[in-house]
Formats: sequence, structure tokens, C-alpha cells
Amino acid sequence: MEDQTTIKLQLPRQDFAGEPLFEPNAQAAADWVQSLPVTNTNSLVQLLGQALGDLNRMKLSPEQRFAILATLLPSLQIAVLNLSKRFLNQPLIMPDEPRRMSQLSGQLLTLATTGYTIVAIETIQQRDAIRNTNPARLTCEALQRALLFTGRKVLQNFQIHQPVAANAWHTLHQLYALADRQQLVDLPVPEPLSGGNTIKATYLQALLIGCCKANQLRHTDLSALYRGFQQWSERVHFDTRSTGEDLFLVDLDGDQAPMYTALYRGEPGPSCRYIDTTSLVQHLTELKEQAGGAAINFDKNTNVPLSLLEHLIASLGSMSLRNFKRSRADNALRICVGLNSTHFHVAGERLFEDLVCNTEDDDDKALAADNPFLDPLSQADVWQVANPGDYSGELKLVPNLLVDLDSSTKAKLFQDNASELPVNERYPVFEAKLADSSPGGYCLEWTAELPGDTKAGDIVGLKEEDHNEWVIAVIRWVSRLNNARTLIGLELLSPRAIAYGASIHQKGEKLAPMRVLLLPEIKVVGQPQTLITPRTGFKERQKITLGTGTEACSIQLLRHIASTGSFSQFEFCQIKELGDVLADNGHGPAGGEFDSLWSNI
Repeated sequence: MEDQTTIKLQLPRQDFAGEPLFEPNAQAAADWVQSLPVTNTNSLVQLLGQALGDLNRMKLSPEQRFAILATLLPSLQIAVLNLSKRFLNQPLIMPDEPRRMSQLSGQLLTLATTGYTIVAIETIQQRDAIRNTNPARLTCEALQRALLFTGRKVLQNFQIHQPVAANAWHTLHQLYALADRQQLVDLPVPEPLSGGNTIKATYLQALLIGCCKANQLRHTDLSALYRGFQQWSERVHFDTRSTGEDLFLVDLDGDQAPMYTALYRGEPGPSCRYIDTTSLVQHLTELKEQAGGAAINFDKNTNVPLSLLEHLIASLGSMSLRNFKRSRADNALRICVGLNSTHFHVAGERLFEDLVCNTEDDDDKALAADNPFLDPLSQADVWQVANPGDYSGELKLVPNLLVDLDSSTKAKLFQDNASELPVNERYPVFEAKLADSSPGGYCLEWTAELPGDTKAGDIVGLKEEDHNEWVIAVIRWVSRLNNARTLIGLELLSPRAIAYGASIHQKGEKLAPMRVLLLPEIKVVGQPQTLITPRTGFKERQKITLGTGTEACSIQLLRHIASTGSFSQFEFCQIKELGDVLADNGHGPAGGEFDSLWSNI
């Protein structure tokens, strides 16, 4: 297929007639850089923006322009890094100041992209006038850096959950098309900076971010993946010819991210490129098996945890579409955010220590004032526990979760509940505004009154006006729209849950219990019972005691089926212990509230 892609890149006129901040040569630029106020981000950004803007409108030789840009580059990277610290990890309703910082960062990246694009185009046009370097090498380096800065702008938009800026994808595609036209895409780049070591690898580094469902990820996850794609992109098959397994396709003439090949309308034209991620997915699967549950580390500050690796394998390995049609909805919805808050409300608005210590009524709480973590069963007749066939069966006497913990461990266990804030402020319930709904989830419009630290991957509890049970859901995606609206997408996990404390068995001992939610089996859709746990500390094959102050049961975690930055989800099975076996041999169950509850889940 002959490539008929038309290159459409807009460049400023070379008509600068003002007073420059420094003489247009590398030495003068280096002297000027030494005077920059590096610790004053606002001044640094303003000066660099002015210098780059002026430089892009000056008539200079490609070699001279590239040398000046190389001199400014370290300061530019410092400025972008400092700006990112001021707009990343912000509330969902981003305040004006961080929003302005993100805009300044985007402007700097655009100015740098323009500067290197001018170098590349003028080198191609004036190749016979280039004396001190190879024209192909200069063009290759300039295009790779232009792609790198455009890719970072795309990444930045994804990190703050905003739509990619207009023309950003188009610029990225056209820069690659220009390099492809010059047959430069596979040449090694001497100094790739934080990009791939070829133009194709740098281009794919940004394209793959657009393929991995970035709106479901946090900004730290995206930074880690962008670093991973720097080397993983070499395992992607990218060509005008289809392999038959190309999951994605991109149109170099368009202004869009890659899309599923199966959804492309019409016959792909000469400007289209197929993206086959099969080899990359196989490599990532091997890395997952080799890591054995550990994170993949690139450096001390950048790693890809197992949950993120699984997300990447799923998003690059198969097409995922919405299963349900959404419809407009405006009914009220109550929402609590986070595992701690959801656990509190699912437990009937009981604090964790009240749940696992059974200090519900006034007498219990008065008793707990002297020993707030008193095990209500610790004074039971030990012979009843040892001979389960000898008691009435109305209560299954088993050790409380806290009985084996020393006092200092118990004191630390509930320190998160030691806040002086009233309970309703620690675990608030918010009114949410529905945008639309479907059988599989909701789309909510987030407002400033809702918690600002909410992120993709958080567990939430939902309750409609006519329902008594808290529905369990997870925030799957976040999107900040250009009209200042912020939308979040919720996927429903279970119509109900049961709150427990979970104590991990470790070397014959039980660790301090942690909050978990049991999601009952849903036979109609073939969904097994699962356990929602904190993100760390739990793993497959672990034995765990689930319980409250009056009931307990041993289980074993089986398959790890999901993870986000906030929680993990496991299938599990109940472990039959000696007391259960003896009770069964006595021609009946041991009985007890927990047993009947378990059988009815």
C-alpha cells in the first residue's frame, strides 16, 4: 500500500522583530540559563515561555536552533516537573490555581514541540546547507524530541482526566508521518531522553497510553506505564499491513487516539496503521509470572504493581465494550466513599472496634471503658470450646479475633477511630447527582461538595431512596470535561455486602484484624462469593479468620480476581475445622448465627 499521507503541520511565521532575551546563539543561551530563577517556578515558566516563543519566530539555521533548544532543555524539564507537582494529585473538582499550572505546562510543551518541529522541517528543506552534522541525524533527533514533548502533553491530559487538547493527537500523528516519509522511524536516536530509542518507539509510547483505558488509572500509574512503554513499545507490531490480530488502528490524518480495529468505519486507507499488541501482551504475561506477585521496578520511584500489570494485559489483550445501554436518570443517590467508610455503613453504622469487640449496648461499652478490646467470649468455659458437642448449639463458641493480640497491638489497631471528629464526619454520606444509569452501573456528576480526594479504583457504597441495602461499586473512570463538569463512572460489584474483620494466619498466629467486605454469591449470573480486602497484605492461598465479636469462621483465599490502587478482590472457600467435623458427625450442624448466615448468603 503506497503511503499518500499528506503532512499538515502548522508553524509560526519567522517574523520576530523585537528585543530577544539573549543573543540567538548557544553560548548566549547558556549564559542566560545561568541567571534563571530556578527556585521561583512562576518566573522560570514565564521567562522560558517568552524565550521559546521568541525563538520559534526567529530566522535561524536548523543547527543553531537545535543547539539553543538543547541549552534550554534542562531548565524546561525542571519547569515542567515543578508545574506537575502543583497540578497532579488534585481534587476531582480542580481548583483554579492547579488548573492554571496545567495550562502553563501544556503551553511549554507545545512551544518545545514547535521549536523541534521547525528544526526538522527546515533541515529537510535546507539539507544541502547543513554543514556540521548529518541532515538525517539532525532531522531524526528533532522529530523524536518533538514527538516526545507532544506525547508528554497527551500523558498530562490523561493524568488530570481531561480530554486530550485539540490537535495534540493530530500533531503526534503528523510528526510520525513526516518521519515515516523520510524513512527515519527505525533509526536509533543517540540521546532519546525519556523517550524510546527510535522515532517509532517514541510515537508508540504515546499511542499505547491511549490504548490502555487511561481514564481508569491514577496519575502515578500512568507515569509508570509511560516509563514502561519506553522499552515495551519495541514489542508492538505497527505497520500499514494487517497481521490479522491487530486489536487497534490509528489514522495518521485524524485527531484521535487509537481505536479498536473492529470499530473502524469503512475500509482503512493509506493513512491508517495497524497496532498488534499480541507479542507485548505475551511479554507482560511472562513478566507477571516471573514477578510472582511482586511489582516490576524501573527505579526506586517507578514501579508497575501486579494490579496495574493485570489491567494493562487486559486492556491491550482484548476488546472491551459497554455491556449495557445507559439511560438518563435524575433520581437521588446516597454515596459513601472508600473501604473504611463503606465498611462502617454496611456494618450498620458500627465502628470497627464495636464490630469485632461486640460493644454495641451501653453495658458492653461501660465494660469496654476499662478494657476497650475485651473479648466477649474469653471468659467462656474452655471445656465448652474443647467439646463442641456438649453445648446447646445456639451459639458457636470460637475465639474472638482479638483474643491472641497483645495490648499494644490492640491499641494501634483502632487508632484510625481515635479522631475527635464525630462519627458522621469521619464516615460521611453524600448526595450524588446522577447523569445516567444502566443495569451495570452509574454515571455521576461530581460536585465540589463531594470528597475531593476520590480517585479511580476507590470502593464506594451506594443507596437509592427505596433501597435498604448498600450496593457495592467501584469507580472505574474519571473525566473532567471542558465545560468544567466532572463525571465519574461506577461499576456495580454486588447488590449487598457483609462487613467483617479479617485476621491473617501467619506462622501459627493471627495478625490484627483488618476491614473486609464479603460480597455474596449471585447464582443468577454465576458470580461466586468474593472478599474485598485492603490493597496490600492479602494474597492467594492465605488462611484467614473472618469474624465479629460473636462469630468467626476460617477461610482460604483462592484466585485473585481484581485489584485497583485501593483494594483487592479474591474468591475464597470456607475451611472446615475440627469443631465443624465433630458437629457433623453428631448428625447436625454446630449451629450458631454465623453458620446460618453463611448458608443463606
